[in-house]
Amino acid sequence: MAFGLSSIFVITIFAISFTKLAPVSLVLARKPCRFPAIFNFGDSNSDTGGLSAAFGQAPPPNGFSYFGAPAGRYSDGRLLIDFIAERLGLPYLSAFLDSVGTNFSHGANFATAGSTIRPQNTTLQQSGFSPISLNVQFYEFNDFHARTQVVRKRGGVFEILMPKKEHFSNALYTFDIGQNDLTAGYFSNMSTDEVKSYVPDVLNQFQTIIQASKANLIFD
Repeated sequence: MAFGLSSIFVITIFAISFTKLAPVSLVLARKPCRFPAIFNFGDSNSDTGGLSAAFGQAPPPNGFSYFGAPAGRYSDGRLLIDFIAERLGLPYLSAFLDSVGTNFSHGANFATAGSTIRPQNTTLQQSGFSPISLNVQFYEFNDFHARTQVVRKRGGVFEILMPKKEHFSNALYTFDIGQNDLTAGYFSNMSTDEVKSYVPDVLNQFQTIIQASKANLIFD
């Protein structure tokens, strides 16, 4: 992706302590931080309803401590992405995959619980990992970026519920993904040393996906 200077990336890849790798964090921000929208990519740490929309609602007690009912989150309350939205004065992010009651005027959430950076090539039922890996989330985003502007031109409620064109170049982009790539190794009966050995490859694939999207998408 090619973004304007006013854009921000907040990138966090979670790795557990045995890898002896510190979390990778990159923040490039303007001051003050006034973002019209958020676009999030990730796994259950930031999924606000993607997996629930595709494979069935997260059951109780998920959602009960704050929302009073299941709310698409694999948590009994809010997630970090919810607090970020609150802090920026924006509504909670609607999941891209959720077609019921969604509002994309201030961004969209492409995260799904169980997602990985590296595609697992298995079904959710076989492995417990989402088939919607990070590269798929970027395909969804690219489609979302193009189609929302076509839909917005219809006017009326479509104009209200879709993000403005300039929101994409001025939005906050967040990534919260990587932990499932580690646990997938254990589910494949790998040893700790074997899991540690492929962490650099996971990081390289993350970078490759980001670089590929830069070549395919340019914001005005």
